[in-house]
Amino acid sequence: MPKGVVRKALEGFQPYVPGEQPPDGEGWIKLNTNESPLPPSPKVIAAIKEAATDALRLYPSPTAAPAREAIARKFQLDPTRVTVGNGGDELIELCFRAFAGAGDTVAFPTPTYPLFEPLCRLHEAAPSRHPTEAFAELPPSLGPDPSPLKFIVNPNSPTGALFEARDVEAAVAASSGVVAIDEAYVDFAPRSAVDLLNTHDNVLLLRTFSKSYGLAGMRIGFALGSPDLIEALDAVKDSYNVDRLAIVAAAVAIGDDQHHRKVVDEVVKNRTELADALERRGFEVVPSAANFVFVRPPKPAAEVVAALRERKVLVRHYDREPIAGWIRVTVGTREQHEKLLGALKEIL
Repeated sequence: MPKGVVRKALEGFQPYVPGEQPPDGEGWIKLNTNESPLPPSPKVIAAIKEAATDALRLYPSPTAAPAREAIARKFQLDPTRVTVGNGGDELIELCFRAFAGAGDTVAFPTPTYPLFEPLCRLHEAAPSRHPTEAFAELPPSLGPDPSPLKFIVNPNSPTGALFEARDVEAAVAASSGVVAIDEAYVDFAPRSAVDLLNTHDNVLLLRTFSKSYGLAGMRIGFALGSPDLIEALDAVKDSYNVDRLAIVAAAVAIGDDQHHRKVVDEVVKNRTELADALERRGFEVVPSAANFVFVRPPKPAAEVVAALRERKVLVRHYDREPIAGWIRVTVGTREQHEKLLGALKEIL
């Protein structure tokens, strides 16, 4: 495409780059994209199969009503306080559409989810970065920032650190605009900010079915907030943004507490074992409240990551400051961890 047809605001644009996705069935140990090590609930699989009928020729519910209602029951909220999106990433993008326009600033602590930077470019907004002094400390400058839209990822990505509840609430209370708290990993953490929905009308909680529900392939997430904020997100979403099978999957998954608890307990147990094993091998390990560990190896990270890849083990490497030299490792199964640790023994 001729360069001249691209918007000037996107000259030199660097898009968000997802983790490598090798073809299925080729024997890779895939610990680079924070997917669930366990499959989704058997009830979800059965419901998807039952829904895969000739009704797929018809559009889905434009509001994803069955999923919204099931999520609302789970959180004891009115359905007007719930909306559903094509994964958590779409919900983040809808926040830009609804609350931040060209020339506005969008605030967030750094380091954090790298999707925010390219979305600022796409919407011609200016990022307002608030560097953290320590991974688990929310910058006190974030709250007074006058940006109409702010993001707090908690537990944070890619560090896995959990910000203190009092600091998150202080940032929300000091904010004049919308604060979107991305809780994609919160099911693996000891606490959520869900109580803030009862005390602050400017809060949106963003959640996903990709991690603790094992449904990354279905691309479905949800947001909780005041009716006014949810109405604003609905006003700017695509007409049919969630497909029929994803709606069914979400409605069933949110109700299967037993399977969900099984996945979370397994991940938390394996996370502790993996962090301890890496620490014994000389890695610097950040305490994690997510389904991954953030570590700095005793050898140059680029060398370690390349050597792991040669052995068909994928992890996520960060090469930009302030986290250059760090690696994010998804919590997998014990068998996957054994292969990872065996490869690291050879490399180190």
